[in-house]
Amino acid sequence: MSAVCGRPAISYSISSGQEAKVGQWPWQVSIRHGLLHVCSATLISERWVLTVASCFCPSKDARKYRVLVGSLQIFGHPDSKMTIPVSRIIPHPDFQGNTSSAIAVVELAYPVSFSPVVLPICLPSSEVQLKNTTSCWVTGWGYSRTYQHFKPSYTLKELKVPLIDLQTCNDYYQNESLLHRVKPVISEAMICTKLPEGQMDQCIGHRGDPLMCQVEDFWVLAGVVNWGSNCIQINEPGIYTNVSFYRSWIEKSAISLTELSATPSLGLAGLLPHMLLPLIFLGP
Repeated sequence: MSAVCGRPAISYSISSGQEAKVGQWPWQVSIRHGLLHVCSATLISERWVLTVASCFCPSKDARKYRVLVGSLQIFGHPDSKMTIPVSRIIPHPDFQGNTSSAIAVVELAYPVSFSPVVLPICLPSSEVQLKNTTSCWVTGWGYSRTYQHFKPSYTLKELKVPLIDLQTCNDYYQNESLLHRVKPVISEAMICTKLPEGQMDQCIGHRGDPLMCQVEDFWVLAGVVNWGSNCIQINEPGIYTNVSFYRSWIEKSAISLTELSATPSLGLAGLLPHMLLPLIFLGP
């Protein structure tokens, strides 16, 4: 089937704080180390996923990882047909260790086959402006609280999260947060959200989970979780890496390393159409 980014083939109503339905978020995938789910990631093309570089600590050996696609479940023994070996891990140059907020692009050993449950999301163009009123959601295999105990979610869950401006977010961490010995400085490379009223028991938002915003009739990957959602101090803002801030690096890393090296004889005019194929962006 032909794929259009950011448009699920199956349409459902979305329920904040509830389990996702099959095909609702077809770009969400699981990074696996053996049988263990270590991080979420997001499918951005038939051969590339986007996640955070800290997923691959301490080992950056691509041979140790696989990507599970098209599944709402991350526990147990997944269908081998839905798990794809990783051939290359490319962390952002800013990555300096386990606490870094840097993203990473991951190349799959072979292209996925698009289907109603496996589709790519759009990456934001430079012209996509996210406003505080934009409808944004985070999905992940997080935790929910029952009688003050946290239980893992065995099925992908979804949560609607309001955006908050960076100044408000920075003020919180600089002035109000007493839990952080090292207070993060909020920059334009980040996006902040808050938990919605009435759903303070949700802990969706762990490493690699996507923050997705609906722009017109497309879903756009706005951010990627680097700080796990806080289940102790529930008023703490969630912090995400701002994907649009790193768009040029994503394009360079996930396109040029494949298409440019594979077509050295093409001139610029002949190469341009090939450069546009691997990743799908919304807007110019």
